[in-house]
Amino acid sequence: MSSAAEDFDRIVALEGGHNFRDIGGYRGAYGRMVAHGLVYRSGTLSELTDRDHGVIDALGLALICDFRSTRERQRRPSRLPQAASYEIWARDHPMSAGDLTEAMRHPDATPETSKALMIEAYRELVYEQIPSYRELFRRIADGPLPLVFHCAAGKDRTGIAAALLLDLLGVARADVLADYAITDRFFARGCELMAKDPFGDRLAGINPRIWEPMMRADPAYLAAMFETVEVRHGSGEGFIRDELGLDSALIDAIRGRLLV
Repeated sequence: MSSAAEDFDRIVALEGGHNFRDIGGYRGAYGRMVAHGLVYRSGTLSELTDRDHGVIDALGLALICDFRSTRERQRRPSRLPQAASYEIWARDHPMSAGDLTEAMRHPDATPETSKALMIEAYRELVYEQIPSYRELFRRIADGPLPLVFHCAAGKDRTGIAAALLLDLLGVARADVLADYAITDRFFARGCELMAKDPFGDRLAGINPRIWEPMMRADPAYLAAMFETVEVRHGSGEGFIRDELGLDSALIDAIRGRLLV
């Protein structure tokens, strides 16, 4: 399993960014390593500074995949360099997280019920985001790299995508879960950003102990996602074949590009 020092090396230091990091460096299939500098994951890019623009430009990005909903992008547009040459991909779709906040307002809500809600949400989120994941995986297979994919916190939609990708590359499940859990290091910053977003108004009046599980990167959430796709499709790769429509040639292409 990767050391904490290696995990910290993945993080791209940004002044206004959030949870921006390289997925490379894990041991994958056939004794090979996941390549550095080709695929990044991130949270919101709405508060990038001019200095951050220079840091991101140095990565040589060819593509940004924005998993956020239409309303999220309208409320908190990414702050990107005007002269940027990379492509930005996004799709129009509604946000579904509002159902969780309504449940958290219930008089009987507890941190435990909130965690249970998140576990169930992860069983559904992987299917809700199929169009975004299909585009991402196809771009990794045969599109220009490097790229970054992101959502708001870089935890849920982004975390599932990263987990499916690392799993496809043969990374050990313990390392996949550990990579997901790195997001917890950005917990305070995530809460700060949420407070600035109009979505944060939905949490007004709710005891922070009740909504905190929604902001945590609890490995139990990701484990529930894997359990669901493995029951339905046999494996994470089975989900990618069945639901994302990738054939053996595209899967081999992803492994060929990202394993060194």
